[in-house]
Amino acid sequence: MSIRLPSTRALACFHAVASSGSVTRASEQLNMTQGAVSRQLSSLEDQLGVRLFLRQRQRLQLTEAGRQYAERVGDILERLQRATEQLHSLGKHSLKVGVEPALASSWLIPHLEEFYRAHPLIDLQLITDLDKLHPLSTHCDLALLYGDGQWRGASARRLMGETLVAVCSTALLQRHGALENYRDALRFPLVHHSGPWSSSAIWLHRAGCDQQQIARLPGPRLETFGLVLQCAIQGLGLAFLPTYFVLEALARGSLVEASELRLPCEQHYYLVVPRDSSAAPAVTAFGAWVEALPQL
Repeated sequence: MSIRLPSTRALACFHAVASSGSVTRASEQLNMTQGAVSRQLSSLEDQLGVRLFLRQRQRLQLTEAGRQYAERVGDILERLQRATEQLHSLGKHSLKVGVEPALASSWLIPHLEEFYRAHPLIDLQLITDLDKLHPLSTHCDLALLYGDGQWRGASARRLMGETLVAVCSTALLQRHGALENYRDALRFPLVHHSGPWSSSAIWLHRAGCDQQQIARLPGPRLETFGLVLQCAIQGLGLAFLPTYFVLEALARGSLVEASELRLPCEQHYYLVVPRDSSAAPAVTAFGAWVEALPQL
């Protein structure tokens, strides 16, 4: 007849008390009440039919049987812990996700807690270095990129569009007046976005400027929306940024809209998956999760 084995909780309580010599310290280690630990010890002794501790006032002392059992239980619990960690690591996946910095900070990262709850065995490494994202390289298992949907060696699924808004400091708006049309932006000092698919170039093309004219316009040129935003807040010029990226600054009053004009962009955000990683389960899981997120 087989012997019913003690529960791991009872063994963990026994090992903690045997190691620390105190129910109080064991309860702190295990995040349990002292009463719960004491009940586990009593239940274990009843099940084994062996006294494991001598109880002398407020002190517990291992019996000889308890000492021998503690040595074996400690070894068993340690091996069980190692085996569990190894099994857990076998199921974990590390996923390198390329994502444009503005999209990461304003949209993806606020939702990541939901992803980890749904997929606790997938660890994400976010790659936001623009040099590694444009053109898409082997640094990523998949990426969330802005563009025209054409990436060599990869499939691209449209996620959402982008709309630009002209923003500036209150003082700058009072000095130069609101924009009545896209070309009115040329009355302002400008903060230029110089990254791939430049937001300022998109607006200025709509205003009738060609690439050479845009290159001759004065004003700081910065690669990321975050830096463009900070320059605009400091009053250095009019900036053209995605609506989702300026909502907080507008709510705080750090920036104001220079016009009611909006400029929907021809390009969009895409989920871009290199063909050699498209079959990976972690890639599939992340892709499905991203596509289900609310759009900007």
